[in-house]
Amino acid sequence: PESLAAYRATRKRLAAESPAFQRAQLQELPPVSEMLLAALPPLTLVVTLQVHRHHLYVGAARTPPADPDPAQRAAGLRYMATRTRVLESNLTACVQKLNEVNVGIERELITGAEIDGALQDRYMELLGEAESFLVKPFVEDLVSQFWPSGVDSDDPLNPKQMLLLPDSHMWPLPLERFPSLLELFPAPGHGAMTRDFSLHLAVQRPKTAAPHPRPPSSVLLTDAFNEDALRPRDDPKSETMCALHRRLVDAKVVSNADRSLHGQMVRVSSEDIKGMFAEATTFLSLGFGRFFTTMNVRQLVSQDLRHLKLFATFQRSQNDSSFRRQTKADSMKSIRQQVMENSYGAPLLMAFRGAQCSIQVVSPVPVNLGMRCLEVFARAVQAGKTAAKALEEVLASKIDNPEARYARSLEGGVIPGQAPVDPKKGAPPPQEGAEDLLPPHTRGAYLAIGLAWLPSEPEVTGGKKK
Repeated sequence: PESLAAYRATRKRLAAESPAFQRAQLQELPPVSEMLLAALPPLTLVVTLQVHRHHLYVGAARTPPADPDPAQRAAGLRYMATRTRVLESNLTACVQKLNEVNVGIERELITGAEIDGALQDRYMELLGEAESFLVKPFVEDLVSQFWPSGVDSDDPLNPKQMLLLPDSHMWPLPLERFPSLLELFPAPGHGAMTRDFSLHLAVQRPKTAAPHPRPPSSVLLTDAFNEDALRPRDDPKSETMCALHRRLVDAKVVSNADRSLHGQMVRVSSEDIKGMFAEATTFLSLGFGRFFTTMNVRQLVSQDLRHLKLFATFQRSQNDSSFRRQTKADSMKSIRQQVMENSYGAPLLMAFRGAQCSIQVVSPVPVNLGMRCLEVFARAVQAGKTAAKALEEVLASKIDNPEARYARSLEGGVIPGQAPVDPKKGAPPPQEGAEDLLPPHTRGAYLAIGLAWLPSEPEVTGGKKK
């Protein structure tokens, strides 16, 4: 068919207009060694994890330090490969039990504001088991190969960041929050790790240019169905999601005010969301339930997201009305569609539609914690931090008064029991002995997918794009 004019014309159009077609052109990519040298930052450790026939196959490569001489850099590449025995049935059972815990936490959050302590303990127990039989064995091999002087040494060849490439079996595990991996990097270490589906896809993300580049601009979609409401035990002056939306837009934390929408403004439709995609380079969302109860995945697959640098969904909060809506929506979807919308399929679709980086919430999150995380992340991105560093700021947040952990912020973003924050000076440093704001289960809910450590673009602040 290569000789047919219609075939050549169709192929030419696909090559110019289809992000998925462009991602599929693997034959045009250089050898792996050249991809590592040209596309990844210096001292990046790439680790692929594949479970096959009751074994975990681990392949790792570390890019060399910066050197102007290409020949010297090529000689600095370091590789490792190993195999450990892992029963697939044990891994499957562990993932299934984690899903059961998440379902239990989701049900608790329908009527409550806190994560049940017993369920959280069970979650930590399961993660400890998974780390023991899956992660610790190959981490020891990584340390001996790439940290020969020890992880606490100042060796200039120690890796500075890690790109994890887990397969679909290991994808549901919050590998980036396992202590054995976090300890490889200076504390807190969350910003040093990100994940992707393959090295080839990671390399293609920044190279697939949009046909019509947009100026840097961010939009925010909040509580699309206007489901947020204060509970009887909440302070009457507490802030709702829509109130937070208005505050962030007024403070120019979100730059494109005209395109940003919340549920008290309008009943947000899929066409509204498509318009937001078309106008922005950074898309943020905050709301209840999964994102694909707001926009059908079948509508997403037709979108061109090559201009989208960051797709961050701070969803998965829950209350009675959102749970009923989500249950009804899921009952009308086929099994295939539900698979496409899970924590593996959804970011994969976004990647093949052109998105460079995505932040996903893969398990239930209390309403107030979701709101605080979105605000911290949005302010960090607006300040020019990379998605990885912005997410690290979220995960490393501290709280002086642990009793206020699950309390909503008051109007103006004031944390109960703390003095108001001066927007010009920013939040004061936490007091000595301050505890982590996020419980372990919530920290494990957030994943960065793609090259999240690439530099952020400065935004054009103001209401309209220029």
